[in-house]
Amino acid sequence: MNNYLCVVSYLGHSYRGWEKQPHHATIQGSIEKALSFYFNKDIVIHGAGRTDAGVNAEGQTFSFQSESTIPSVEGFLYAMNRLLPSDIGIQSIEEKPLAFHARHSSCGKRYRYAFHYGTKNPFEGLTIAQMGTRKFNREAFLSCLELFRGEHDFRDFTSKEDDVDGFRRDIRHIDCNLYQNPDAENIVVTLEANGFMTYQVRIMMGAAIKVGLGSMTLDDIKKHLNPTTRSILNYKAPAEGLTLEKVYYGKD
Repeated sequence: MNNYLCVVSYLGHSYRGWEKQPHHATIQGSIEKALSFYFNKDIVIHGAGRTDAGVNAEGQTFSFQSESTIPSVEGFLYAMNRLLPSDIGIQSIEEKPLAFHARHSSCGKRYRYAFHYGTKNPFEGLTIAQMGTRKFNREAFLSCLELFRGEHDFRDFTSKEDDVDGFRRDIRHIDCNLYQNPDAENIVVTLEANGFMTYQVRIMMGAAIKVGLGSMTLDDIKKHLNPTTRSILNYKAPAEGLTLEKVYYGKD
């Protein structure tokens, strides 16, 4: 038996998320269909995580096992990318020990969230959330992001019902860049952690954006970090602004 790890990029706009679903197009379902055709045998893949409907990826990973060997990496990538839809692309493949698993072997992830204030740009609409022309306090937004840095109990920032780690995650890195032009302002936030829970990045970003808009305060956010009583925040930033950039493994 052979065990493989692949890196895949995709635009999530046309899919009901990563996880395979009956009667709906998904990233996992599309990849498994192509792999099964390539190997002429049913193949099941295991992703490093389950991105939501509309979420994009540059460096999502998945692993799978096959009794067949791959004679040529270049030939495999060419064939797979011909079989897959144009908005999904396999970037690389490498053989791994049988004990390796794309999700269980991961030690961290990096996401990017991009949003835009100003004149609507339809050419950016699939990868940058379009927030319209509203007054936005960038300094308050940045101060909110700083509250997330480090290890916290993020139980109010996920819809996950329970968690073996007590909802604690370590936000190792947060970086924010601003790109301005005469008609708009693009804000791009990069977040890296030992792991993220269901909807966590989108709820964190949604909360920070609300602070920037003045509809939440920094004190409101502090009450939701390390809470004694759970009260899940119900606003998620739009899915199209989120991109999974990289999944980390031991030597990364």
